[in-house]
Amino acid sequence: MESQLAAIRHELLNDGHTYDFVEGTIPAPLAPELVTFFPTDGAYYDYFSHDKAETLTKALNDLTRFLELEGPYDGLIAFSLGGALAATFLIREAAQHPQRPLPFKCAIFFCGGAPLDPVALEEAGQVRLLDPDPDTTRPAPLAGLPTAHIWGANDDLWRDRSERLCALCDPEERLVLVHGEGHSIPGARAKEALLGAVRAIRRTVGRVTMAV
Repeated sequence: MESQLAAIRHELLNDGHTYDFVEGTIPAPLAPELVTFFPTDGAYYDYFSHDKAETLTKALNDLTRFLELEGPYDGLIAFSLGGALAATFLIREAAQHPQRPLPFKCAIFFCGGAPLDPVALEEAGQVRLLDPDPDTTRPAPLAGLPTAHIWGANDDLWRDRSERLCALCDPEERLVLVHGEGHSIPGARAKEALLGAVRAIRRTVGRVTMAV
């Protein structure tokens, strides 16, 4: 993630941001979209497995402890499976502590995975995608949270899940950018997509500063 965000962080260098990177704990093969950038025989890790509910529970609890020890943070940036974990965490926090502010003021999702249903996880031990509520008169699960949703039109892996995540966020506070790349964070070789992503991040962060 640190390498994938290098070009984004370079463009945002003068904005004064600092970054921490949260590592996974479950050994996993190198993701297919990264085989041209990293050796396939290296050590790589996922945050959780969709096949094992206990790994998702552990990842959510580990993230809670990490934020307690290392936070507070103003915002998060998440990619792919990390986006699924982050969104699930935020939705669980919003449901369990409705009167408490969320632990982030904004969220940036690159090719974000769809969140999992925290109720199904807790009550039935199931890892199940969370469906958007068809009743549009009720507030979104992450109402009031400024979000940016950035994914590639050629993302054949998780484009539908990015769309599902977007639908679960506040329509008044979300910003969507669909660029011409695939399942990746835009880098220096995709200048137009990179600059579009930077603009989306700045606008999302700007909504927080305006609210303050």
